[in-house]
Amino acid sequence: MLYTTSWLVVLLVMIALGEAVFRTMVFFRSRQYPTYTTTSDPELGSRAIENFVWKGSVNDVDDHPYELNFSTDDRGFRMFGNPNTTKKKVLFIGDSFTHAIEVSNDKTFYGLVADSLDIEVFAYGCRGYNTLQEWLLLEKYLPIIKPDLVVLQFCSNDFINNHYELESHSLYNNNRRYRPYLQADDSMVFRAPAKIGWQWLSDRSMFFDFIFSRSERLLDPYLLKDNASENKITALGKGHEPFAESVQVTERLLRRFRDTLLPEARLLVFTVDHTEPFLSELSHICYRLDIPFAGFIPNKLDERIANGETVMALDGAHWNETGHRVAAGVLVCEIADFLPSPPE
Repeated sequence: MLYTTSWLVVLLVMIALGEAVFRTMVFFRSRQYPTYTTTSDPELGSRAIENFVWKGSVNDVDDHPYELNFSTDDRGFRMFGNPNTTKKKVLFIGDSFTHAIEVSNDKTFYGLVADSLDIEVFAYGCRGYNTLQEWLLLEKYLPIIKPDLVVLQFCSNDFINNHYELESHSLYNNNRRYRPYLQADDSMVFRAPAKIGWQWLSDRSMFFDFIFSRSERLLDPYLLKDNASENKITALGKGHEPFAESVQVTERLLRRFRDTLLPEARLLVFTVDHTEPFLSELSHICYRLDIPFAGFIPNKLDERIANGETVMALDGAHWNETGHRVAAGVLVCEIADFLPSPPE
């Protein structure tokens, strides 16, 4: 009995030390860059943390320094204009590219659009969101904002995050967080695409979250056999049945986006990357649904890169200030076409 108790004490001490080490690491990292900017949410799965403020100097992927002033309001929005304005109202919704922890509020693509057009801008993004979570966010704030135009930011990994099986077997795009998925009968189910359960423990312990996430890669035979979702989709396209199902789910979600809007409102979709076959499938979906689609922002970014400019932030995956300026330049033209000119 005493032997068992001693081992239990040792185990608890090791867990406590592991937790302390991870929390200390995160504390110092958060002083260098905004981290842990999301939290769990019973209705959305997760949400952007409200009243989050971070100020400091950061570097982009090529070690160029710039000032970062990141903040959200008491709703988690990066920008929340006046819902009672007489101006045209544009609501931007998206995932990490719209959450945009890499740039200051006024340097985001929607902040730059707001400076260029006489409109009222609202912008909400949350790292890791899928399209259903974005639609739930729209449904929540549509009666308050009543936008004239909704601009939905799309990423190729949304196809993976929109399908439970694809996400659970994903090597790079498994967020492991409890989230909603759209079912074949249009019902909604909440699941965590993590191989190890105990989500409540992962949410509360950084140490266990690390252990679980690393262990899952060893437990998933798909990943061990190099059959991760990304590899299957690249090799087979819609010949990979879960991806074909995800394309159908994504189309139903975008139709739901379009049909949820007020009769006079419009929907514009744009993508942040041109990875195939995701880009082609998204383009076809928008064509079938008669949703305007801006798919050439990645090409504009490629042109800047070819000219020797840096468009990526420190993580090499999201945009720095230059990347956001490029996106804004495209979106200003796209949005201006939707909004009628004021009477002379």
